[in-house]
Amino acid sequence: MVPWSASNKICFYLTKQIPLSVPTDLIFSWIFNEYPRFVKQDTRRFISQETGNLYIAKVEPSDVGNYTCVVTNTVTKTRVQGPPTPLVLRSDGVMGEYEPKIEVQFPEVVHVAKGSSVKLECFALGNPAPSISWRRVDGVPFPRKVDLRKASGVLEIPYFQQEDAGTYECVAENSRGKNTVKGKLSFY
Repeated sequence: MVPWSASNKICFYLTKQIPLSVPTDLIFSWIFNEYPRFVKQDTRRFISQETGNLYIAKVEPSDVGNYTCVVTNTVTKTRVQGPPTPLVLRSDGVMGEYEPKIEVQFPEVVHVAKGSSVKLECFALGNPAPSISWRRVDGVPFPRKVDLRKASGVLEIPYFQQEDAGTYECVAENSRGKNTVKGKLSFY
């Protein structure tokens, strides 16, 4: 089956409906077909909290339906819902296996303030659905405080300190190959 990505224009438009006069801490989620069936992130599905996009690495027949973006402001508890976006399977053939293509990646350089929390997102399309792993390029192991959510493609480093600075790499891999992306976390 083919990969799929729902347009971020819907979620981006929804964020504009939240008044700028109030503080915002936005959470993006997607409903599958109808409320309360929210999309669960796993090795095939990813919701970027940076853009609001929904990605499906390898579409299965069970994924066919309508997807609706929901943007929630956690400060004001305001929730805005967009129109449904349909996902249909093409009948003109089946896509063969292919190596991972990283669709969601973090910037080349991220400046992180001491004591803050940083989240890096990485997700790849591919068939079979790629696995995501993380590493530091210098080989230094991650401290226990690092939260690796492999299924959702997120690496989180809370309480960022100078020793956390360095180059991080996301590796997307399946039986057809692998792809990587690197980014530097700079301490200030």
